[in-house]
Amino acid sequence: MARFDTIISGGRIVDGTGSPAFYGDIGITGGRIAAIGELSQDSAAQVIDAQGKIVAPGHVNQHSHYDVALFWDPYCSNAGENGVTTVLNANCGFGIAPVRSRDRERAMMMLETTEQIPVAHQRAALPWDWESFPDYLARVEGLPKGVNILTYLPLNMLLIYVMGVDAAKTRRPTGAEVAEMHRLINEGMDAGALGISMSCMGAEGNSHLDCDGTPMPTDVLDHDVVVDICRALTLRGEGVIQLLSHLVIYGDRTLTERVLEMAKGSGVTVIHNAFMTSDIMPEKVEEDLAWLEEMRAKGYDVVGNILANRGWIEAGMRQLDVACGMLSSVRKIAACQDDGQVLALVSDPAYTRDFAAEYAAKGQTNGANGLEGQIVIAVGDDPALARYMDRTLAEIAGEQGQGVVATMLDLAARSGLALQLRSPFIGSLDPRQAARLFGHYATVIGGSDGGAHTKSFGLGHVPTDLLIWLVREEGLMTLEEIHFHLALKIARALQIKDRGALLPGFWADVLIYDPEELYFDMQRYEIVHDMPGGDWRRKGRAGGYDTIMVNGVVTHRRDTPTGATPGRLLRVCPDRGTSLAIAAE
Repeated sequence: MARFDTIISGGRIVDGTGSPAFYGDIGITGGRIAAIGELSQDSAAQVIDAQGKIVAPGHVNQHSHYDVALFWDPYCSNAGENGVTTVLNANCGFGIAPVRSRDRERAMMMLETTEQIPVAHQRAALPWDWESFPDYLARVEGLPKGVNILTYLPLNMLLIYVMGVDAAKTRRPTGAEVAEMHRLINEGMDAGALGISMSCMGAEGNSHLDCDGTPMPTDVLDHDVVVDICRALTLRGEGVIQLLSHLVIYGDRTLTERVLEMAKGSGVTVIHNAFMTSDIMPEKVEEDLAWLEEMRAKGYDVVGNILANRGWIEAGMRQLDVACGMLSSVRKIAACQDDGQVLALVSDPAYTRDFAAEYAAKGQTNGANGLEGQIVIAVGDDPALARYMDRTLAEIAGEQGQGVVATMLDLAARSGLALQLRSPFIGSLDPRQAARLFGHYATVIGGSDGGAHTKSFGLGHVPTDLLIWLVREEGLMTLEEIHFHLALKIARALQIKDRGALLPGFWADVLIYDPEELYFDMQRYEIVHDMPGGDWRRKGRAGGYDTIMVNGVVTHRRDTPTGATPGRLLRVCPDRGTSLAIAAE
């Protein structure tokens, strides 16, 4: 009888702890790593030859929105084929539970405007056979999964569930309503929620918009109420609070400070969103890290979510809020109910004047480094517009003697909204900024937003990009360092004790790859028609991993899924203290 289910033989093991790599074999039994060492005399039902390859832990993605996509895509593409073996859903307070039956349509419309997940896709995919959060988790547990899934309990859904949409936006919850939220948070965490998530960016400078163009409930929630709701976790003494309160120059991170002070010493981790690199304001990197270190010095258990990859946005007018939804003029587009309304708006001279004035007053938006560098990548079939292809709005505006806002809106109107733009890179292309943020001891990589904004980008490949960029191309990190930052550091921030490293007793989420074979096309995103009803999405052309394993089962070979779905719903808090004991038996 074989001693192991699988032996991975002869690879160079980068175990994810930051320790030096070494050559050896890995024996896997029951989905977990059973032995590491010289296993050539042992037998296994399956032997994977890793000679000449790196063997490393699967990547952990702590900022995703695959809540809906999971119902048709068990691999959460393009994360799954890029070595991501664990994803955390329902970030920023957005999700699909708890939701009363009367609020389902409104919940779907909210997801469409906040995360650009089309309502048509949601209607086609979601069975809506749940109302409570525990029932929703039971549904997720039963789905075929090619990756491991964690989820927050999203605060917007909780507020609406307890108070109703209108009340959640217009008044403070009563003491009884806060108590009910605490009860539901505990119920959700007992069932498997990791914690709670929220975006609290205020009414201004916020790209998260409701379907009517107004802010979401959590963004206008009084800060005292936010602290009171978060107290549910500190009383419990476990879990994670994900809080988006500040982005570059927008928002107010004193809210994070108040939550941290309340949660100090409780066992609760706060993930503060968000830090990012910037060529416009490069000084922000050190300013943000100085703030983070100040918080850590006070004894606060906080980590900073960072955006530090080479991503960009491709979008038309209906997706413009992805890049610059902080602008009220863009919010007016987001509030339009159909293309006819958008076309009328962008054709209105008064709207053009107001938009141009607002843009001039507020300067370049941080979401995509301004409109000036936006490149025209589609204009429809009108031959008169073809000469604008592959040129920046600034170049075209200069030729026409008008501002970039007027130029953009004119092209949108003349093309019948066929205009599509490729933004400058969202963050800086200075690898030193990326390495500085990414390599800090108290940051965790995020910003893939996987599952959201599907017609603007697909950034599940962020770990692949960082491996190529910071290790292979720039030499700013070693493989030992980067795999620690991509897996174990994130897993520990999420209070996961048995994933993120290749160690005996840990679950066997494993990557086998040749660093020279990894690839990422930085020219354009790929358009694929694999959404409900054959609809399209954008995703990065990236990959190159030889073998990807989840819980000891091969899920991908060379960018192609195997059909196996060994992923699990991870219930971190309910399972605390038992998983490693089970592994040691």
